[in-house]
Amino acid sequence: MKLTSKERLVRQARNQEVDVIPTIGGWMNGARNLADLAGITLEQYLADPVQGVIRANKALDVDAMVAPAVPQTADEMRTGHVTEADFTGIEPEALMERANSLPDSEREVLAAFDRAEEERRYHDYFETAFRTWQGMEPIPNFWEIGGHFPLYTEFGYTAFLTACALYPEHVGKIWWVKSLQSRERARILAHLFREYDLVPMLFCGEDLANNQGPMVAPSFLRKYYLPLVKMIIEPLVDAGVRLIHHCDGDIRSLVDDYLAIGFSGLQGFQYELGIDMRALRQRRSALGEELLFFTGMSVSRTLPYGTPLEVRDEIDYFVDCTDGGRGMFLFTSNVTGVEVPPDNLRSAYAYGHTLRPASLRIHRPAHERWPWAVAHPESAVET
Repeated sequence: MKLTSKERLVRQARNQEVDVIPTIGGWMNGARNLADLAGITLEQYLADPVQGVIRANKALDVDAMVAPAVPQTADEMRTGHVTEADFTGIEPEALMERANSLPDSEREVLAAFDRAEEERRYHDYFETAFRTWQGMEPIPNFWEIGGHFPLYTEFGYTAFLTACALYPEHVGKIWWVKSLQSRERARILAHLFREYDLVPMLFCGEDLANNQGPMVAPSFLRKYYLPLVKMIIEPLVDAGVRLIHHCDGDIRSLVDDYLAIGFSGLQGFQYELGIDMRALRQRRSALGEELLFFTGMSVSRTLPYGTPLEVRDEIDYFVDCTDGGRGMFLFTSNVTGVEVPPDNLRSAYAYGHTLRPASLRIHRPAHERWPWAVAHPESAVET
């Protein structure tokens, strides 16, 4: 059975048999690394970074891409960095003032929502992907659909987290306003999934945790935040789209909450924090589905510092944890850094293309623990 990339992705999303484990790309940083993967010079990459990223991922022969990281300069190190020094002088009362300036009724909130503009933006994204991604399927990762927790990007960590403690209703109101508009975006997307016959998966979910656990108390999230995320994603869940939640930090105390509100897949595990994929594999979605796993190759340990053999051992661990690759999509745990050798990525994806789930349960070495922790116990644990 030889499947197309789209057939492979759709069947795995529906927990049906596939020929090989599907692969996802897009989250790789470092202009030099991407040029190397693409087989072009750094100068050629910098002349057209978007095309360079597409060529790099196509060279890895991935089935799909999330919205890719596109470094624009040779020295760009990372994406999405929030520096607290940029928010000096912002007090928690700024969030209270913002909340008080917002409308109090749903009708008023939605009056400011430009449906036509949002439809155009999403249409443009998919049209560009189908026109320029050389056959790699788009797996949307529109972060606005996964909730609006990180107000720290607008106010800084100190003001935001202090406001959560002092002015929880005001923080909740800001989230409510944003979430009402994102629910409308989800309704648009539910229609576009049908119009474009997209692979029925959407990747989202904002960072709620750090290495010590949730940034705020789970009880606070359950009261003020998670019900709003459920409201946002409901149109997509009802349309049969599988929602995969990004899992930075120690997310163990929140996984059941993610699943209860409608997510049916997980991505981005930091194994050095003690995350056990086998335990997660036992969970089921609120609809009773086996979970999907965008099994993230470690961007903090194995990919940057391991050998190609260690990378393959980590993938074997994922296969074992998912009972022979059930619901497994090979992906990175986050955007890879500039320190990741391109050969490790080549080796990883090349190995992924050999993994045939129908035979993966037979005569394979077991990896009971994350292999990096076995081989490098001195650097495996992070607190």
